[in-house]
Amino acid sequence: MKELASRAIVLSLSLVAAIGAFAAVTHPASASASAIIPSGSNATRTTIPVTIDGERASCVLDTGTSAMIISPSLAESARLPTGSGTFEVAPDGRTYVDRETEIARFGVAGYALHNVSALISPNVPDDGALCGYDFFTHFPTLIDRDRRQVTLFPSPSKLARLHCIAVDLTPHVPLATIEINDTWLSHIVLDSGMAGGGALWDGVRGELRRPLVASANYETMPAAVHEGFACGSVASVRYAAGSAATAMPICTEPQRPDGYNGIIETNLPSVHAMAVDYPHRRICFDVNGSSEIATPETPAAPTTPWHDAWSRFNYYRPPKT
Repeated sequence: MKELASRAIVLSLSLVAAIGAFAAVTHPASASASAIIPSGSNATRTTIPVTIDGERASCVLDTGTSAMIISPSLAESARLPTGSGTFEVAPDGRTYVDRETEIARFGVAGYALHNVSALISPNVPDDGALCGYDFFTHFPTLIDRDRRQVTLFPSPSKLARLHCIAVDLTPHVPLATIEINDTWLSHIVLDSGMAGGGALWDGVRGELRRPLVASANYETMPAAVHEGFACGSVASVRYAAGSAATAMPICTEPQRPDGYNGIIETNLPSVHAMAVDYPHRRICFDVNGSSEIATPETPAAPTTPWHDAWSRFNYYRPPKT
């Protein structure tokens, strides 16, 4: 995405170098004590209640984001300081200016993080926030979608029954090898903050043993067409050998999406629970159903008010380094 001069700074999975790590966790009990939180939802994404300098907020658990990202409205309510800016260019060509800030106290389930570096982004609507890499680094998290609850510091016994896969966290997002249309592809971002499907680079599309088939009735946004996006295909996705596969709407584009081979959402009907275990560099899934599925001829109806999977990036992406 960065080859075009007009997109020299693009939406990405990394943050500017000035964004630092979270401070240490403070809590009256041991940092390994489990805490169960009732969860909410934003489309198919899981949210949890947090406080940012005393202001209550709903935070999307987003493995596709590498730091804390907050909306301008929330930043104003919490009276957060505003630092230097950085440009963010969305795939539809819109340009945003994010601002660096620092959260004096981030609270969740009785735990607290202090002096948290973050970004204020107009891409995050309302009074929302995104909890990304820095959150998961401090809080191993089990997302139980069936019970609508989130467990911080889940016990090993709760993770033992899940399908776990290794992830590379070097770019501060989880890169994994997963199966797409009967082909194992590497350097795929597992994104719990994405809703509506996934995206693949055209450079790996030819490797698929079973080709993608596009729907002639699917309309891609004109701006996305201008950028080379092709949406409306459906792929069969499997995260781990022996687990269930699920049909997913897929967009493709000629340039590598954010520099990786693909970005795939994890909020699928077959995923009943998901553990984000960054201390052990793994993500684990609880899936059910047959190991094979029939791929539908057309994508399922969108679960968000946006037009395609790529439009999610117009709302929830921090700027590239």
